[in-house]
Amino acid sequence: MRISTLTRITLSLCVVVIGVTACKKDDPATLIPPPIPDQSFVEEFDTVSNAFHRGWIPVNNSNPKGTHIWIQGSGPLATESGAPVPMPFFPAWSSKGSYAGYIVCDAEVTSGGASVASNWLISPAIWMKNGDKIIFYTRCALYGTPGTAQDYGNNLEVCINRKNDGVNVGTSIDPRDPAFNYTADRGDFELIHSINPPVYNLVDDWFDYANSTDDPTAFNPKAYPANWTRFEITLAGFTKPAKGRFAFRYYTLDAGSTGNGSAVGIDSVAFVSKP
Repeated sequence: MRISTLTRITLSLCVVVIGVTACKKDDPATLIPPPIPDQSFVEEFDTVSNAFHRGWIPVNNSNPKGTHIWIQGSGPLATESGAPVPMPFFPAWSSKGSYAGYIVCDAEVTSGGASVASNWLISPAIWMKNGDKIIFYTRCALYGTPGTAQDYGNNLEVCINRKNDGVNVGTSIDPRDPAFNYTADRGDFELIHSINPPVYNLVDDWFDYANSTDDPTAFNPKAYPANWTRFEITLAGFTKPAKGRFAFRYYTLDAGSTGNGSAVGIDSVAFVSKP
């Protein structure tokens, strides 16, 4: 049977309309992003070298830079016989390995007597969002005679990089230097928590910290904890999930062999994704 010209035109228009409808792009506002896999993990730092292989990155950008970085909480200490023996700074909070079972940083990350200690410990790249939690345990080392031992003041910052999954930590400059730029001091990272931040003493031109001590009558709740203490930080401020990193920054000013700082340890770090 012969199809009329009008019928053929109508069929052609239907094909065109159907084709155009099928090629129409989806409205981005109605698209649902794929779910992000659970990012939760726990890092015990039982063997620090293995933690580095798992993606943890130490970056020492102290000014001037010393020879130390983030290290195992114990190390060889030569005896008179020359045999190395393990000597932890202090017992671990949680240990399942043959070493001290935590990671530690001391004021010798700067080679100056009273300079800028800025030693970063950066997490593997992960997806982060509002409601996720960073949980960890930390404490400081006390030096001196029992009964009068103290930590000489320590500061630890917790930072996140929500811009990208890189490790740009900026350039450390003494805040008293005219070249200091607060917004560039941490590179792509931003401060979300600080344990025992300093107070600048204008009279002495010195950064003062609350000191920890083993004397219970001199306890200062603002000082860096001298016993393992749990900290929990909930992430906020994300407009959408972002792939980035979190980091611990040992940041102590006027630090070094003749200045502020002793050592701080970190143990049992957990990143907990919000369901």
